[in-house]
Amino acid sequence: MIAGVLGSVVVAAAPSARIDTVPTVIPQPVEMTAEAGKVGFCLAEGIKVHYRVSRSEEGRAAIRALMAAGITNVLPEENEGELEVLVEPGHGKEWYALSVTPEGVRIRVSELGALHLAAQTLAQSILTDAEGKPALPCMEVVDEPQLGYRGLMLDPCRHPLTVEQTKKMLRIMAHYKLNRLHWHLTDDQGWRIEIKKYPKLSEVGGRRDETPLLTDHEQGDGTPTPLFYYTQEEIREVVEYAHSLGITVIPEIEIPGHASACIAAYPELGNTDVEGYAPRVATTWGVLPYTMAPKEETFRFIADVMAEVLPLFPRAEFIHIGGDEAPRDQWEKSPFAQAYMAQHGLTNPGQIQHHFTHRVAEMLAPHGRRIIGWDEIMMDGSVPPTAVVMAWRSWVKPDAALTAADRGHDVILSPDSHFYFNFAQGNIPADPAYTPHGNPEAVQDWRHVYSYDPLPATYTEAQRARIIGLQANCWSESIQHGPKLEYQVVPRICALAEIAWTPAAKKCTADEFLQRIRAHYPWFRKMNINFRHEDGTPDSQLRK
Repeated sequence: MIAGVLGSVVVAAAPSARIDTVPTVIPQPVEMTAEAGKVGFCLAEGIKVHYRVSRSEEGRAAIRALMAAGITNVLPEENEGELEVLVEPGHGKEWYALSVTPEGVRIRVSELGALHLAAQTLAQSILTDAEGKPALPCMEVVDEPQLGYRGLMLDPCRHPLTVEQTKKMLRIMAHYKLNRLHWHLTDDQGWRIEIKKYPKLSEVGGRRDETPLLTDHEQGDGTPTPLFYYTQEEIREVVEYAHSLGITVIPEIEIPGHASACIAAYPELGNTDVEGYAPRVATTWGVLPYTMAPKEETFRFIADVMAEVLPLFPRAEFIHIGGDEAPRDQWEKSPFAQAYMAQHGLTNPGQIQHHFTHRVAEMLAPHGRRIIGWDEIMMDGSVPPTAVVMAWRSWVKPDAALTAADRGHDVILSPDSHFYFNFAQGNIPADPAYTPHGNPEAVQDWRHVYSYDPLPATYTEAQRARIIGLQANCWSESIQHGPKLEYQVVPRICALAEIAWTPAAKKCTADEFLQRIRAHYPWFRKMNINFRHEDGTPDSQLRK
């Protein structure tokens, strides 16, 4: 049933000249037909929108989505319109359909949020007609993703990313229909979000004494880092910008491990009674011993932090609490932690982490938020049934994702075997700035990413139903600036987008996908993206 017809297509538009090619859309729509060798819809004078459409909520949402996607010449008109928008409930929330004729564009969506997806497909479909004018070919598209959560994680803790660099990555994400930015805002090496009640978190945690060398992580560079953190105003700016592109930002506040920067700022939050206690913002990579102590003071601190974080991310249905690589050493040595275990009937220090997990989940539940945790949150006990497990450890047996699914948890796939975009991609440029993280022989190029099937036939129907999405991670130990980030992400993000969106049965071969990626090179260059060429060369070196 059509709930609302918000405009109408009229035959006053000027058709394009002949269009001899068809678009290359990534991710591949579920159903798409486009006609070459015929006239299409000319965009030289933009898209005219009847005033009734432009003044409606739905019409304004469509115009904003088109403009955010790069179709900027969308003009309200008094007497004619070339854009038709229909809200058609009854499909999945991200379902959309497109119809382009020489007379105009028709968009159908199940919910208004899907307008961003339709707009990106249109943006990727703009071609040049025989007269050299921008045009859309006649086309029909019916589309929706197989997975609802399609994410990318950015880590400004090890090496900062400016607001503008973050926005640029959001534009790339939106172009390929990723819809979640996981923002890793706290870690051992830096606390990057302003908390007004605890100013030392950013004042102390926002800098460190030195950073490991890019080519030798055992050696420090001897240079103190500049102070860097995002103000709450900057956080809101990024969150709203992401929303304008159809992306939700999910913050991560690490609890109870990866907490060196936090505890350096407020030492009373840590295990102060262990020998040699001397917290500082970490100057090395890897797993470090400082974990939060299970004190009521610590839990009040977490509640206070969340009270400031939640309003900054009003649309985030999830709050990521980390939970990975939380050492038990200090809890084992702390008389206070041992007394806490005895008081609560705990049999091993790992169960202290579960008290943190449950307490935070209880804090967030009244606000309608669920926690996401790395798969280690399942170790040593149970976690709240509403918790989402982000499965990253590809080497653990039994499989972390299936273990979580079998326990009734929603799962986001993020295996380090395929989706760690800070890892090597093959040939490495001679420039040491492009040294990858980890084993340079462990190649994770776009082909490797594209080979991954998030919903294999070996999974049961119940297990498949628990897989809600997938995510690539860009840990920044070796990503020291924006151009390096772009090199590590593009074009792997194209492969990630397609396997998240398109069922395996509809995927093309790797050779065919290479040709589709190459069709996007002009867009990469238009956006000034320092993408990786097939031989490993950064595009910036070819543009010099």
